[in-house]
Amino acid sequence: MKWLAGLITIALLSSCSAQWHLKRAVKKDPTLLKTDTIAIVDTIVTPPVTLTDTVITHTQDTVVVHKDKLKVQVVRSYDTIMVDAVCESDTIVQIVEVPVPSIVMKDSDRWYNKVYKFSFYVLLILLLLLWFLRVNRPF
Repeated sequence: MKWLAGLITIALLSSCSAQWHLKRAVKKDPTLLKTDTIAIVDTIVTPPVTLTDTVITHTQDTVVVHKDKLKVQVVRSYDTIMVDAVCESDTIVQIVEVPVPSIVMKDSDRWYNKVYKFSFYVLLILLLLLWFLRVNRPF
């Protein structure tokens, strides 16, 4: 009977931890701990901007400048200069990559888990106390 109590005590004290189970699962499938990446696409649309300015001169001429999305037109008519500048709307696309862990481990804080752990330790202490009393019983 003594050997049975000792065997039960050894079996209770040598159980596997959660860390051991996690290592075993990662050993079987290493992709469990890889981080996933989520791409967030953010689009910003800028409105077109128009600017008109006037300067007075004495000759006639027209100058038009195109560069990317900007168009500038300078018109000289006798003593007047008209400047028309138009910047077309633009779309800015920004991609942000956010790494996200694939496994989220959290401790359970529920009351019944605490009661379960507490009752396990009380039972373990009682079994050890009974075993100690039986082993050290006077003859």
